[in-house]
Amino acid sequence: MNDLKSHLTQDLLDAFHAGLMKDAYLYFGAHVAADKTRFTIWVPDVANVAVACTGPESREDEVFQMEQHPLDETVWHIQIPRKMTGYSYEYIIETQDGQKLRKSDPYALASEMRPQTKSVVAAASKHTWSKTVLQQKQIQNNDHREKPMVIYELHIGTWKRNAQGDFLNYRELASILIPYILDRGFTHIEILPITEHPLDESWGYQTTGYFAPTSRYGTADDLKYFISQCAENKVGLIMDWVPGHFCVDEHSLALFNGSTLYEEHREERRANPDWGTLNFDIQKGEVVSFLISSGHFWLNEFKFDGFRMDALVCLLFIPNKKERPHNQEGTDFLRKLTNSLREFYPEVLLIAEDAWHYPKVTHDVSEGGVGFHYKWNFGWMRDTLDYMEIQPSQRSEAHQKMNFSLIYQYEERYLLALSHDEVVNGRGSLLNKLPGTLDERFLQLRLLLGFWIAHPGKKLLFMGQEFGHFEEWEFKPELDWASLETEEHKRMADFTKDLLGFYKTEKAFFELDDHPDGFSWIDADNHEQSVAAFIRRGYMPQDECIVVCNFSSHHYEDFKLGVPKSTEYEKIFTSGNDVRGDVVGTADDPYDDLPYSVEVDLPAFTMSIWKQKQDGSEA
Repeated sequence: MNDLKSHLTQDLLDAFHAGLMKDAYLYFGAHVAADKTRFTIWVPDVANVAVACTGPESREDEVFQMEQHPLDETVWHIQIPRKMTGYSYEYIIETQDGQKLRKSDPYALASEMRPQTKSVVAAASKHTWSKTVLQQKQIQNNDHREKPMVIYELHIGTWKRNAQGDFLNYRELASILIPYILDRGFTHIEILPITEHPLDESWGYQTTGYFAPTSRYGTADDLKYFISQCAENKVGLIMDWVPGHFCVDEHSLALFNGSTLYEEHREERRANPDWGTLNFDIQKGEVVSFLISSGHFWLNEFKFDGFRMDALVCLLFIPNKKERPHNQEGTDFLRKLTNSLREFYPEVLLIAEDAWHYPKVTHDVSEGGVGFHYKWNFGWMRDTLDYMEIQPSQRSEAHQKMNFSLIYQYEERYLLALSHDEVVNGRGSLLNKLPGTLDERFLQLRLLLGFWIAHPGKKLLFMGQEFGHFEEWEFKPELDWASLETEEHKRMADFTKDLLGFYKTEKAFFELDDHPDGFSWIDADNHEQSVAAFIRRGYMPQDECIVVCNFSSHHYEDFKLGVPKSTEYEKIFTSGNDVRGDVVGTADDPYDDLPYSVEVDLPAFTMSIWKQKQDGSEA
């Protein structure tokens, strides 16, 4: 990105207007080469455009009149014979009716620290990607469908602060977060959006800078350092990216030329009243080039290992219609986007947040799908949390919530997300969703996480829930780390670490995640006792595990259970207060439609996992 592109050729302009440009950030925006700075902006149907620049040590604007491109009157540009690195700038756009708008640059590579809103001419990167990092980026997600994946979702600004109570910068974050991730056992980190945004409390989801890492946490090179450190430690890094909707703030994309330009031109589809955002007009080729280029930018320049794409409901379904009709235009755009990203970055994970049931989201485009690798399983999450919030005495009436997900499990490739959305806005933390005494809530939280790990699908957990964060997440200085000084929270943290370590060593829980051979029910319908029992399998028969979840407050001392083999079974994991290592023998007494049976001790609110004893022999 250091070479100044002297002009946009006709072929490049044609590609931009047709929605075929994947590197528009090289041609639009502010770029410095040698002692020259070029500003280029797409803004059609206006009377005039100028760029107002302010030096780092100055408070006065210098205003430079821009000219229309000789090949394209919708593109305005100027080359200033000066190196303007570090200058803040904004465009002064005069509409056809004489109104003057001051706008930040859609293609800016840097921005001022909020509450200031101007763009900044970015310095050339000094970061060098090492050979080790680049090699790790190529293999980080190899065979991901058959490998364990447990993602730690966090918001950088509220995970932890420095000693002064300020945001950690990316370099400080690397020194603290990566050791924590490695110690806890997570395989990936997913960070809430770090694209530039004006309001802290939006958590980054109301984006204004689609090519600018937010200045809150440091420079672009600071971010690259953090990304490199993740790769050197073999931790995958996923970026939460928002291609469907954008911030309404006047300084940014909204009404950019005094009329609808980036936003949906049809009024009934334009706004998202619940979020206070605007939907992109993905029928405009220039907007498609803008968004596809943003995706390529973060993967090419920053080497992220994947995207989680937010709020695809705006694209897969027609906005603001209760009936949720399919949106063919939005789906075609997403297919174009995923095809482009997968062609150039085949090693990168693409994860969809689709809160509604759109078919074939995780199928290849060539198969009529949308082209993602995984989608969040909202059905499992809602059913499971709804069930766990019910008083144990009433759970028998809602038992179908615990088994319904397996009806559709293999239609898509799913990721089980216990995300930030479930612990905000009055919903309570995972711990405080649960009924009963504090001890019972901690028991049930361990049971919940055990069921989450044992159920087919990759995993995601929001920060703080790994140690039973007591309060729901708010935009506060940092998580309540002091709670780890108490026995209950420390024990919860230790359990989660133990659970993730167990998950990553038992192939039955990840090798066949998206294949029906990897799961079968033993008893899906035991609503009277609120117990669910099932088998998880890997490729090898000896990896088979039996999972028994007791969601009731009753202790079943001699719980009879059907098993597939005549052998000795050993308890290899438990979420409860009971101990591992118990061994039970089988009886030649068919049960649960299986040829043999065992009787196991099943404490209240406990998941236990049983496996053929290593020194045992199958009859």
